Amino acid sequence: MFVGSWLFEGLEVVKYVRDATPVAPPEPIVELGSVSGDVLRQLLSRLRQLISLASVVAWIKRVGLRVFIHGSAIPEPMNDFIRAALAGGADGVFVDDIVNVNSDLIDTVHVNQRVGENSVNYIVISPDMPHQHSIRAYGIIIKDAVIDRNWLLRVRDMLRSVYGNKEFLVMLDNSSLRREVIEELQDVVDGVVVMEIPSLVSLGFDDHRALNVFRCVSCYIDFETEGEMRKCPRCGNRLRPVIKRWDKFTVIEPKVLRLKASDEIKYMRLSPPKVINY
Repeated sequence: MFVGSWLFEGLEVVKYVRDATPVAPPEPIVELGSVSGDVLRQLLSRLRQLISLASVVAWIKRVGLRVFIHGSAIPEPMNDFIRAALAGGADGVFVDDIVNVNSDLIDTVHVNQRVGENSVNYIVISPDMPHQHSIRAYGIIIKDAVIDRNWLLRVRDMLRSVYGNKEFLVMLDNSSLRREVIEELQDVVDGVVVMEIPSLVSLGFDDHRALNVFRCVSCYIDFETEGEMRKCPRCGNRLRPVIKRWDKFTVIEPKVLRLKASDEIKYMRLSPPKVINY
């Protein structure tokens, strides 16, 4: 899931991919004019982190789970990473008494915050921690979870016998943010708390001009072409442009960014779109 188009501002840009747009490797994400090697390396390094976060969030959303980012995982510049989370469709950010996030771009939820007498919104529980029977919680967050379906089902059912049928989330670090792990969690937990920014993507550069790319979400095919295309030559449905001219650049507002991500995720499939040179 591409994100980070605002980093291109101030550079000589010809074409770019809009934020919250899935990109199939090796499709281009930007065509630049003259740019120094140092600037390009710094740009790729920053984009790699943002795209990795947006991509893992989008994949988790794609399998039907809610996604929150823990405030401790968000480095500076904080708003860049919050935008990346939104470009993947993130539901919010968790903060606590130690970690705070000062941003109005995304919903923040204070863990262990009391919302009534003996009631909290979300409670963090370690599997070996005694259960706090006197506390009512809206949701339960498991830390140090064992990524095993049977183990998670036992813990979930045991905790729900104590707290009731509450939302059941697990914290995941970088080592667990993998496709096979996410698929293992499907239909077992309600959501995931991302505890670290993953490193999932690799980016490179070449001297070629960027072709135009148009996507049919019905056939799930990307057509690469020098010219313009409006309709899919296979099914006749309207095509979506993946890469656009820079003179049409607009910054997508955070609320709209998450809506765009949700729309794109509806059409995402397990494999990337097939790419055809047309």
